[in-house]
Amino acid sequence: MVGYRIAVMALFLFMPTAWAVPPLYHVIAERESVPPQALYALAMTESATLLGNGQVRPWPWTLNVEGQPYRYPSKAQACQALKHFLMRTKVVDIGLLQINWRWHSAPFSKPCDVLVPETNLTYAAKLLYRAYLRLGDWTKAAGYYHRPAGGTPAKRYQQKFSEHYAQTIITFQGGNL
Repeated sequence: MVGYRIAVMALFLFMPTAWAVPPLYHVIAERESVPPQALYALAMTESATLLGNGQVRPWPWTLNVEGQPYRYPSKAQACQALKHFLMRTKVVDIGLLQINWRWHSAPFSKPCDVLVPETNLTYAAKLLYRAYLRLGDWTKAAGYYHRPAGGTPAKRYQQKFSEHYAQTIITFQGGNL
């Protein structure tokens, strides 16, 4: 029995951190017919940030401009930076799920609307669900979400997404054991 307890303790020490899916992800995922874990794993893959408390979480005020990531402490600062970047390029990924302004600007009246977490999550969930309907697999759908043309970048992304998805599933099923 002592050996079993030591083995369980060792398992906890060496397991990757499992992630609890925040409530907003559950609400939007259920409304859009997407597993909450898949939506959260996608957000972790797109905008994960190490916070001051040592936790890693998706960050809503994230921009990626022509491949260069930027993170801001507030929506107002991210919005100001977004407007500035859009004066020189449309190749900007925005928010939690890194919605690309060049390809997905049409549904939004203003660029800063994409920084609103609920708006960002809802739009991304719709894209992910459409990809799932096309491909029949959440991991492949995530790869398509990232790079519809496929290829090596989509495969690499699928691998990262799979790792994040596994960590959210562990938590969602009630713990690490």
